[in-house]
Amino acid sequence: MFSFSFDNRAGAKLATEHLIDLGHRRIALLQGDLIHEDAIERQSGYLDALAAAGIPVDPRLIVQSDYTEAGGMLAVSRLLEREVGFSAIFSSNDQMAYGAMLGLSRRNLRVPDDVSVVGFDDLTMSRYTMPPLTTVRQSVYETGTQAAAAMLALLQGAMPAVNLAAPELVMRESARRLAR
Repeated sequence: MFSFSFDNRAGAKLATEHLIDLGHRRIALLQGDLIHEDAIERQSGYLDALAAAGIPVDPRLIVQSDYTEAGGMLAVSRLLEREVGFSAIFSSNDQMAYGAMLGLSRRNLRVPDDVSVVGFDDLTMSRYTMPPLTTVRQSVYETGTQAAAAMLALLQGAMPAVNLAAPELVMRESARRLAR
């Protein structure tokens, strides 16, 4: 059996570091269900970035959800009900980020003026949200190219070499520097 895996940990660290670089220190995490390996890896990347910046982990800022838009909206409601201050959200996928942005809007909080939001996956819709979502991209084109090359190698009896591109941050308007 042969499979590809993305560097979810590095992508999550990249997203969280971006928020830290913008001056945010109270960064909430909307994480997927920890039965999924990618959710564990993305949480680890978030924790790595906080540790590297010397920011203590506040477990009240971590909310588990289910990778859906409705789950993101519910996670933001739970986060706000905890009455812990935060200036930014790293959402473990774009769909939860969409729901989070709607949930914030329904509470009269503006993205990015009141809360910055960064997602993960760079779904096509992320370009068209209001505001457009800053997110982590792992190239679908690159993955497809590598998958085709791997399949050809396997058909020829060789073990394929896989070199997926590193995740990249796609900066749009949903995150901004924290006002001092």
